[in-house]
Amino acid sequence: MLPKHLRLRDRRDFKLVYKRGQTIAVPTLALYWRKTGGQGPRIGFSVSKKIGKAVERNRIKRRCRAVSRELLYHFTPGTDYIFVLRPAAAKADYQRLKADMAKSLALVTQRREKSGPSKPKAASDEGDKL
Repeated sequence: MLPKHLRLRDRRDFKLVYKRGQTIAVPTLALYWRKTGGQGPRIGFSVSKKIGKAVERNRIKRRCRAVSRELLYHFTPGTDYIFVLRPAAAKADYQRLKADMAKSLALVTQRREKSGPSKPKAASDEGDKL
């Protein structure tokens, strides 16, 4: 299990990442991320009911949490990440999930390097309520 300070759990936080974050997609998952400026990275997982019953959805999330522990050094501190797992993730083995998660994190790093330093957000953006 990921330590509590590394988990993204509040619905409000998920909504902020979906609304203001960026996205990268690979065959088994889509990765949403948003820079927050906090202490460490926070990681969340989302699995649709279209994928299967609760047992299967929880199994996929457990696998992904285990992979995220292995890849923890790839996550940038001060960033929230949400992995939205696709139906292909239910059929994928552990190594495939690990490869796709590592690939998506590498693409995030590449995209950040291309965009250069980020500009500070306007004060009105932080006051928005969901």
